[in-house]
Amino acid sequence: MAEPETTQDAVRPAGALGVFASLRAVLATVLGIAGTRFELLGIEFAEEKERLIALALTGFIAAFALSFAVLLLTLFCVVLFWDSHRLVVIGGFAVLYFAAGAWAVARLRAQLAAHPALFAGTVAELEKDRDTLRAAMKQSAGGDA
Repeated sequence: MAEPETTQDAVRPAGALGVFASLRAVLATVLGIAGTRFELLGIEFAEEKERLIALALTGFIAAFALSFAVLLLTLFCVVLFWDSHRLVVIGGFAVLYFAAGAWAVARLRAQLAAHPALFAGTVAELEKDRDTLRAAMKQSAGGDA
């Protein structure tokens, strides 16, 4: 059985219901996309946090162990050459440590520059969504004319 037309439906223009339904559908789609993108952002944030914690812990362990190894090696060499060339050995190790530190700083800068921007995946997906919505709006505007 067909439902009787209400007075509100009779007063509205024929396309008004379609426009509001379309707007609700677009809004629901946009909210769905935004929810998905926020989930992606959360996942990327968690992955980045885990990567940074692992990197910091590994770096700390490496720095601690290598510092003791270098200290003991330096001490061994200085004691070994104490009577003959102690100043040359101390100066040589100073130059060696300076060169190693400069290399490490250069390598660290290169690694930081090579890492993709934070949340690059989320930003790329949001740009795709924006382009898709613009194309859909242009198509819908062209179809209405």
